[in-house]
Order: sequence, then structure tokens, then C-alpha cells
Amino acid sequence: MRKLAATLFVLAAAVLAWPAAAQMPEGPPGKWWKRPVIARMLNLSPEQQGKLEDIFSRRRREFVDLKADVERRQIDVEELVAKKDSDPKKVAASVDVMEQSRLRLRKAVTMMFLEQKDVLSAAQWQQFLAGRDEWRRERRQRLAPRPPAEQRPVEPPPDR
Repeated sequence: MRKLAATLFVLAAAVLAWPAAAQMPEGPPGKWWKRPVIARMLNLSPEQQGKLEDIFSRRRREFVDLKADVERRQIDVEELVAKKDSDPKKVAASVDVMEQSRLRLRKAVTMMFLEQKDVLSAAQWQQFLAGRDEWRRERRQRLAPRPPAEQRPVEPPPDR
């Protein structure tokens, strides 16, 4: 019973954290300024691309450390929940620590994003915002579970 309660608590914490993460400013994943389609869409100059790369490079080690901390905290929670006689107070405290770790990572990403925003002109920023909905749709499609192969519609071969 305690294991079930602890598991439900962890799932509830994850669900409650999702809307906050979804509202954070974001761009396309990865080094978006190096993607030819995005660079052309925003009309990025080589100087701007260099500045964006410099910003990312300065923060890269910090992101690695913060991401590793989140993963360690997730392992801590998983190990506590997996115990037969999990103490709900310890699980709750561990989840709190994990969520604080996630928050530090998200804040660092947001601050980098704001710094990168300053490299773009007002027109480029508006283009960036316009493309954001499309990037989100693409990300959702990539992350969406795919049906098993036998349930996927068969697509006809492309016309040649």
C-alpha cells in the first residue's frame, strides 16, 4: 500500500510540474542557429550565429552538471519508491529535491534563451516566435508514441 501511495505521489508531482515546464519560453531543440532552414528563415548573419554559439558554449558545462544532478535525483526517487517499505516522508522530500534540481536546470535554459534573444533583431525575434508553434508541433509528433508496425497505415511508394 505504501509503495502504491509513493508511486502515485511521484506521478502526481510529475503531472503538476508539466504545465509549469510547458509555459517556459523555448526554441527548437539543439543548436537551432546552425540549422540551415532556421538560419535562412531568420536571416541570421554569420556574426549572429557566432554569438549564439558563444552563448551556448559558455553555458554548456553548467547544463551538463545540472542535467546530471536531475538524473541523480531521479535515481534517488526511483530507489526510494522501489523499496518494499518506502517511507512516504522520505519519498516526498526526495521528490522535492528532484523538482528543485529540475527547476535549476529549467532556469538556466531560460536565462540562456533570454541571452540568445538579445542577439536577434526585433524582426528576427518575431519570426522566431512565429516558428515556435511549428517547432512545438514537430516535437510533439517526434515524442508521440507510435502504433505497432501492424497497426500503421501502409503508405504507397512515392511516384517516380
